[in-house]
Amino acid sequence: MSLLIRALTIEMIADADPTKRWNNRWLEVVPRDVVIKGKRWEACVPEYHMMCEAIMSDVLGGDEGWLVDFALLESGQRDLIEADGNAWVAHITRDKVWFEGLYEQGKGGEVSYAQYKLAVQTYLTFLADPESKPIEVEFPT
Repeated sequence: MSLLIRALTIEMIADADPTKRWNNRWLEVVPRDVVIKGKRWEACVPEYHMMCEAIMSDVLGGDEGWLVDFALLESGQRDLIEADGNAWVAHITRDKVWFEGLYEQGKGGEVSYAQYKLAVQTYLTFLADPESKPIEVEFPT
């Protein structure tokens, strides 16, 4: 299955009051040919839910600390980075990344380091764009 990682702005609608709407930044991993009908999170490939949630919660625009962490891992200066943010701890090694929610979101969601790095870089690029143009990139499986 061919996958895409997509960063975009979406309109959110409050469950309790559908007249309340706002724009939100969004990250998803979806099959290339998916046609999204209904809730976007339902289209996201399940094994990448935690990764996308963690990135959307904890990666902020202009946050170059992630790139420094990647360089430390890739140079061999660090074997493990435990990056915690607003809602998640990402346990990052050169081979894999897994997640631990700080507020009962769960634990797990293991992805490869290459997948995680691409997802973070895609999201940072999207956040840095003042026009918030959607970004769509081939996602490695």
